[in-house]
Amino acid sequence: MTEEKPSESGNSQPVTCIKPQWDRHGLVHWNGIQNQKKSLNAQVVLLQPPLKVIPVIFLPGVMGTNLMSNKSARREDTIWRGDSMGAVYLKWAGKNGSRRRALLNPYTTKVDNRGDIDQTFHSPISDDGKLFPSRRKRGWGEVLSFSYGKFLSVFQGALLDDWQQDLVNYGTPSQGKGGILSQLVGRQLAVDNGAEISGESVMTRQELDHYRNFLLPLHVCGYNWLEDNKTSAAGLVACIDKVIDLYRHEHCYGMAFPAGQEKVILVTHSMGGLVARYASQIAGAQDKILGIVHGVIPDLGSPAAYRRMKVGAKQEGMAGAVLGNTAQELMPVLARAPAPLQLLPSTKYLNGAPWLTVEGGREDGSDITLPETKDPFGEIYLNKTLWYRLYEADIIDKDAAVIKNNWDEYSDLINKVVQRFIEKLDNQYHPNSYAFYGHKTGSDGKLSWKKITQVYTKKTDIKLPNNYREVLLPLHRAQVYHLASSSTPGDGTVPVESLSAIRQSSSIKSILATAVEHQGAYDVDSLKDILNRPALQFTLRAIVKMVKEVPVP
Repeated sequence: MTEEKPSESGNSQPVTCIKPQWDRHGLVHWNGIQNQKKSLNAQVVLLQPPLKVIPVIFLPGVMGTNLMSNKSARREDTIWRGDSMGAVYLKWAGKNGSRRRALLNPYTTKVDNRGDIDQTFHSPISDDGKLFPSRRKRGWGEVLSFSYGKFLSVFQGALLDDWQQDLVNYGTPSQGKGGILSQLVGRQLAVDNGAEISGESVMTRQELDHYRNFLLPLHVCGYNWLEDNKTSAAGLVACIDKVIDLYRHEHCYGMAFPAGQEKVILVTHSMGGLVARYASQIAGAQDKILGIVHGVIPDLGSPAAYRRMKVGAKQEGMAGAVLGNTAQELMPVLARAPAPLQLLPSTKYLNGAPWLTVEGGREDGSDITLPETKDPFGEIYLNKTLWYRLYEADIIDKDAAVIKNNWDEYSDLINKVVQRFIEKLDNQYHPNSYAFYGHKTGSDGKLSWKKITQVYTKKTDIKLPNNYREVLLPLHRAQVYHLASSSTPGDGTVPVESLSAIRQSSSIKSILATAVEHQGAYDVDSLKDILNRPALQFTLRAIVKMVKEVPVP
């Protein structure tokens, strides 16, 4: 752009403002400088963008990463691909337990980076391929596009918008007005949509001005959500190192930290928060992480993990059909998948108080409440005989040897992998953490097997809904139970009871309770829509707070 302004002598003085451009290595250059007559006293202004990088890495939740066969890379070997909800539904609806178990095997699958990527840009200057490496190289194809695609595009736009708006509007009436983050300056979240917040600290203009000195490329780290979260945490550590090396040596002008002290910011969804915490506090990555934002993390687990395994997910609509409508479809998969089992309620859930009731389950007609001794592993997860046990090794297999092998593998998994991960992660948080969760939607805070009929004489098999259970009794009798949820506040999957440890931890700088649902915790349509999304505002504000600790290069 060119504008005329008076010189000191009162003559018109041409000023040429030249915007930066980037080559494929992220290096800045300016084109369009032209010679002017000396008598014109012309000036050229080279508009300067930020140069130093602070990477942001997003971790999806359970089932949020695309998976493929680890035996080849042909497209027909796609196992779990979320390019659209309809495509996933058509692929999985109706598949029986045997087929699901064969496909969704933690030992024969790996992350698939070939998924669709949202190519919408929500900032004036593209982030795809020059300013930063391409979105695919940054891992965006690793996650379900229908779940995260639009969010990633909008979120990346928000991370870049303010300095870009100032740059492209230089010399116009809009100069200095900034972008979407400027509209969050001084904005309190506790008054929006019935939200509740502790550690409230509004964003200041000074903090935002400091933030504008940095580039924040958005990366994605998918992981195999079937295998042990400990393994995924090791993968995250490697991902962090890879991202740091990318900007240290290959792209842009380097990280915004002294050599050897480079850090990234993590933003997590659901189970991704467990992976991040393990990577940070146990796998040794803490010093490479500036801070973590946890969205709807199942901190102490959720009874929803019991419900899904025991009766399937039909009540969850189309998503339930994808997961598995019935226990016969879903239990065989989950029984050998460590990560989903690591979402079961821990011994600390409800401080060890019972969360599972069997109405009239005792011989004297009184209720059974579990766990009775603060040990859900022994009483529920490793119970081998009682009908309300978590795992039924014979649910799709009838051969005695196969059933025994099923149980042996499952019990080893619970004892050696699931319980160890849950206990080792207890009360482990990065010292610069922020968290938001849902507190308005009915969730499985507790579960109850309720009697729905009197004992009756069993003459013929009856067809029951998937969340009902027929329990055989002596003398050809039977009792029908229905698994009912307490529908306590939460996000529809994680109840607020699971967040008690986070609310008490001094490592959590700020906590927001807001009306988000679990799967859609990061849903957003546009930059403008962020102003309607307290969870997104909280996340962006937390990042600005983290960045204020980084000196301007």
